[in-house]
Amino acid sequence: MPFFPFARHRARSRRRAGARTRPVPVTRAPRLIAASLVLAAAATGCAGASNAQSSPPVRISTPPSDLHAATLNTALHEPDVTLTGVSGRPVNLQRATAGKLTLVYFGYTHCPDVCPTTMADLAGALRLMTPAQRARIAVVFITTDPWRDTPKVIRSWLASFNPSFIGLTGDYSTIEAAAKSVGVPLEQPKRTGADYEVDHGAEVMPFGTDHLAHVLWTAGVSSRDYASDLTKLLARMPAATAKGGGA
Repeated sequence: MPFFPFARHRARSRRRAGARTRPVPVTRAPRLIAASLVLAAAATGCAGASNAQSSPPVRISTPPSDLHAATLNTALHEPDVTLTGVSGRPVNLQRATAGKLTLVYFGYTHCPDVCPTTMADLAGALRLMTPAQRARIAVVFITTDPWRDTPKVIRSWLASFNPSFIGLTGDYSTIEAAAKSVGVPLEQPKRTGADYEVDHGAEVMPFGTDHLAHVLWTAGVSSRDYASDLTKLLARMPAATAKGGGA
């Protein structure tokens, strides 16, 4: 069966330095449809990143009939990484979301299209669910642009979608290593000024209480489809929810 290279999202920021970063109406990106795909993972991580590791290609099968997400042939391990939360304090990803269905997304606040669209769709999905269901889900946004995305910037941006969303920033090499460990491609931007683009993968990965992701969503999933899939994933998880450490 042939494989196709995973298409990265390229987002070019057109905002001036200091401009507001609230989401704007955008056109939804089409869903990636293929029999199977390969997420290109880097062979080695950046120097100084403790969780860098070699990763083989991640194969994605055709979505199963009961989910809108694509099924992974090999499960992804949630990165055991410590970054900086919106409060300015260190946050360990696994400990902060322990006991929850954890949706991890790598992006940046100056992104003009797929990042705000994805956050808005996830926020919309949670509004379609019950309070008990929402209490068992954690949405984590990890910036791919730590130079502009300070804790304060991320907090303000995420609050426009859902104040419960967890935002993380930190050293770029640590972020890059965490992304590559789950097959998310990143490319360090050429920062020639306040306005620059950032290349990054655009998948949402749901990690269960075992810190494994068996499916993922590509760009363009609706709130209703997210809510449908999340309800089914929650039904497959233990009902008890542990309290996370927060951000």
